[in-house]
Amino acid sequence: MNRRQDLVEKVIFDGYDFGVLMQYVEGANRLFLERNGFYIRRAEHPQHRYWRLPKGKLLDDLDVLFHRLMELSEDRFNESWETFSHKITAAQNDPDRQAFTWGLTFRIAPLAQGGILLSGDYHPGAVAVSRRMHGVFLGHSKSWRIDAGAEVVRSNLILELGLSEDQFEILDTVQELLTDGSVVPADEITRISLGGPPQERVAKAADDSTSTDVYLAAVPSIERTGFTTEQINQALAGYSLLDHQPAGIRHLLQRTSALLADDMGLGKTRQAIIAAAIRAADRPILVITLSTLIINWQREIQMVYPEATIGQQAFDPSSQWIITNYERLGDFVLHAGHFDVMIIDEAHRLKEPTAAWTRHGFDIAAKIPNRYLLTGTPVLNRESELHTLLRLSGHPVGKLPLKEFCEQFAGSQDFRINLRDAIGDWMLRRRKDVLPGLKGKQRQTLPVELTAEERKQYDQIRLEDRPSLARLGSLRQLLEQVKVRVVMDLLCELDAEDKVILFCEFKDTVGTLRTRCKQAEYGCVTVVGSDSVGKRQKAIDQFQSDPETRVFAATTSAAGTGNNLTAANYVMFLGLPWTPGLQDQAEDRAYRNGQLRMVVVKIPLVENTIDQMLWQMLRDKRQLASDLIEPDAIASARSELSASL
Repeated sequence: MNRRQDLVEKVIFDGYDFGVLMQYVEGANRLFLERNGFYIRRAEHPQHRYWRLPKGKLLDDLDVLFHRLMELSEDRFNESWETFSHKITAAQNDPDRQAFTWGLTFRIAPLAQGGILLSGDYHPGAVAVSRRMHGVFLGHSKSWRIDAGAEVVRSNLILELGLSEDQFEILDTVQELLTDGSVVPADEITRISLGGPPQERVAKAADDSTSTDVYLAAVPSIERTGFTTEQINQALAGYSLLDHQPAGIRHLLQRTSALLADDMGLGKTRQAIIAAAIRAADRPILVITLSTLIINWQREIQMVYPEATIGQQAFDPSSQWIITNYERLGDFVLHAGHFDVMIIDEAHRLKEPTAAWTRHGFDIAAKIPNRYLLTGTPVLNRESELHTLLRLSGHPVGKLPLKEFCEQFAGSQDFRINLRDAIGDWMLRRRKDVLPGLKGKQRQTLPVELTAEERKQYDQIRLEDRPSLARLGSLRQLLEQVKVRVVMDLLCELDAEDKVILFCEFKDTVGTLRTRCKQAEYGCVTVVGSDSVGKRQKAIDQFQSDPETRVFAATTSAAGTGNNLTAANYVMFLGLPWTPGLQDQAEDRAYRNGQLRMVVVKIPLVENTIDQMLWQMLRDKRQLASDLIEPDAIASARSELSASL
């Protein structure tokens, strides 16, 4: 007779966490997850298939866990309480400090006022070392500020965890205090109120070992370069450019860092490529963009420089151009000194100073002498977002602490005008009126009434006893589905040569539109976030070139930036993005250079719902951004008022 297998094959312990390797038992994963367990899925991990559990969570009710496992296994395995507890005790008596250190990396950077900043992968042993060294945890950036030298911190971690030296990145870029976390944004923007049951807020316990300080690498100050206008004009003699583009190239070349904030569709990519190539003079160039736009950048570089050597998403010292996405920036921190020019496309992605890619972006920028920032939407929600970009460039205004910056430049229209004047030499922005061929863009809102059944469903969701954000998401999804019938009616009114982009916030709505278009025999392609880059590009190419493909349905997050969809002369929003910048970016997939027709934007808004509040919030944010970045917004408003009087 065959002997039954043991339930638990092996137990390991590193002094902080247990690792349990056991037979498959249906329902056991729930027991481990309830105890903050983590299943190691990576096949290359030495502890592949182990459950990793914190010591306290496992030992607190070990007997309960054992009996529940035996109930679930229905006595199929050979295990008793004595053998089970013995395996746990044996592991405790023979700890392996390297049990869970495979793949860990830590980053140590010096602070301007002394000490270091420690960040990287989580391990309870690293937390213990940081606490023993009287470190302060910086909650926003998930790092530790420790008053000690880099070598001392590294040595203590090696002694505690048995790490190797190649598991550390020791940076020489000095980190400066950006903010102490005390800045509260001014409340000038319409808020969305749902009503319904009040939700309790959970108060955070005070802890002397935590802080809201945020640190970023110190970036060199902007300097004027030696390029004269005459030299630049001579360098541009062989290029085919639109009338407004030489000025944009000059703006970048005459400064070591600058922001090109042209409207979408004016060719920021082409201008930056030419400026970078002239400035680099055959030295390496790093381009940072969205993962979905890497192909676009490669094509654009090859159109200007057919012989260029281009690498993608990995460091290659033989390539003159390397294009990578924000998520991969950490791989380039130690190679930053290799590059002469850094182009940061969609630079507003770095507005959040606590994001890992922002921290990595600053570490890289600190080592690269020339930094060109590109975005048509430098301000999405509030003035403080511009502070991060100014700091990344090395602008004097960006070197102000965030609190002082907000006190001087945020909270009123007059303050914002002062800020616009202060950064006028750094930021160049042109609107689409520099393109004489464009026929214009017209934005129309359409009132929509809910049916009695839809109103009942809306109110039911609105008044549910759930957190407000959860209810808000459900309401937005419901309203998108309501607008499907409205949009399908609008499609019937289009002429045969018209094409339309349908933007949604939810993937399910895109699926519904695809089904309805197929039923109505409209040629339709779709793009959602889970689509591969190749699949997205195929959909874009088909929409642009195939007369029978008249509908492009997509989520705004997946297709609202960077793509050229000038075959469309209609844009419709079933759901609105949270910022006017994202809305403008989405609209301007159609309204850009190469568009030969008037672009009509239709925005259905459901009466007496959150739609009106969201629309007003977007209008408030649009006014804030206009004060900061539109060169003649104030003068235009005054002229209109004067004329009306």
